[in-house]
Amino acid sequence: MNTETRIHLLRMFHYATGIPVEMLNCDPIAYSLPETIVCAARITGDASLFPVPYPNDRTVQYLSTPVFESFFLLSTQDDVLLRAGPILQAPVQPERLAPLIRAGLLPFRCKAELADYFASCPVLDERHLFYSGKLLETLFLSDQSLPDLTEVEPDTGTPIDDSYYSQTMDYRTRQFQHVPYAIELEICRTIANGNTTRSKHILRDINRLPRAKLANTPVRSLKNSLICSCTFMARAAISGGVKPDEAFTLSDAFIQRIEAAPTTNHLSDFEAEMIECFTTRVQTARGSRYSATVNQAMEYIDAHLSEPIAICDIASAVYHNANYLSGLFKRETGETIHSYIVRRRIEEAEYFVRHSSDPIAEIAAFYQFCSQSHFVQCFRKIVGQTPGACRSQRPGASVEK
Repeated sequence: MNTETRIHLLRMFHYATGIPVEMLNCDPIAYSLPETIVCAARITGDASLFPVPYPNDRTVQYLSTPVFESFFLLSTQDDVLLRAGPILQAPVQPERLAPLIRAGLLPFRCKAELADYFASCPVLDERHLFYSGKLLETLFLSDQSLPDLTEVEPDTGTPIDDSYYSQTMDYRTRQFQHVPYAIELEICRTIANGNTTRSKHILRDINRLPRAKLANTPVRSLKNSLICSCTFMARAAISGGVKPDEAFTLSDAFIQRIEAAPTTNHLSDFEAEMIECFTTRVQTARGSRYSATVNQAMEYIDAHLSEPIAICDIASAVYHNANYLSGLFKRETGETIHSYIVRRRIEEAEYFVRHSSDPIAEIAAFYQFCSQSHFVQCFRKIVGQTPGACRSQRPGASVEK
């Protein structure tokens, strides 16, 4: 298939579905429609947010990024990569960006631009997503005659009609999807809160989904998956108050046991055991096993650190009176709800101060501090030094005034 024919088919696909398309030949973009395609990777300058295709796979791949986008990728027989997208499978509201920024996947500086981008990004339900992929596959891989799709102008283009969906219904197969990133964030929060029961409940939901293939043999693939789980559990435990040396030592011990297991049967329920150990360490680090009410309050706070938090909202979330909750929280933890919120915000903000180049003022505003001076005051009290001094310790860093 020559380049002219390939471009013609890409135009047919774009005008029929409304999905942006690109043709990449040895990495440089050889053709795109529209001419400038906006996506999270280009807004942030982080190329790692582009999906990486599986090697030598001659079928349409449905790949998602950690920031809600989905793409179709197809490697043709002459090794030209076609990429269609980005699209969303559900609208992304601005408040959904905060957890991604807190996880370090998106920079503070791009929050407003990303919110505008997600508001304008095409949204496809599961049915349209599948059949758009099938159309791409039919256009470029099928030996049969192509469907009669007349190219139209973008402003008058219409989506593929239901007759095409019906004709290709027999092609439908189950496509693998990674665990939604929001679920991974949720289990990290529950581990950080020392909530064993809730963490195991989320794990059961995750394990109902198929695992990614991470190696050529089932046992090696499972071991790689468990090592990944152990890694994020250790970091979640650290954020919950476990000393890093303790968490990493426990993680190393688990990984050695994973490596020593001869079969997949020896690794059944291993993740549940890891959750039990890490959450127990979090509970110990916090000095006591808090009541369910206080644990739920902590979980609510940790999930909303970058948003305004009122004590009445926390009380409503845990179904208690605000005065009762305030007293219970102080008796069990030794600190007020307000001081806990400030401390947890500073603990999270410290990561971005140390490891990002985002302005201190933007970090302070993101974590709901009324001014940079108030942020600096709280930071010094909790961390023991100013944000500028903390950042200056990074190799090659310059002190921000």
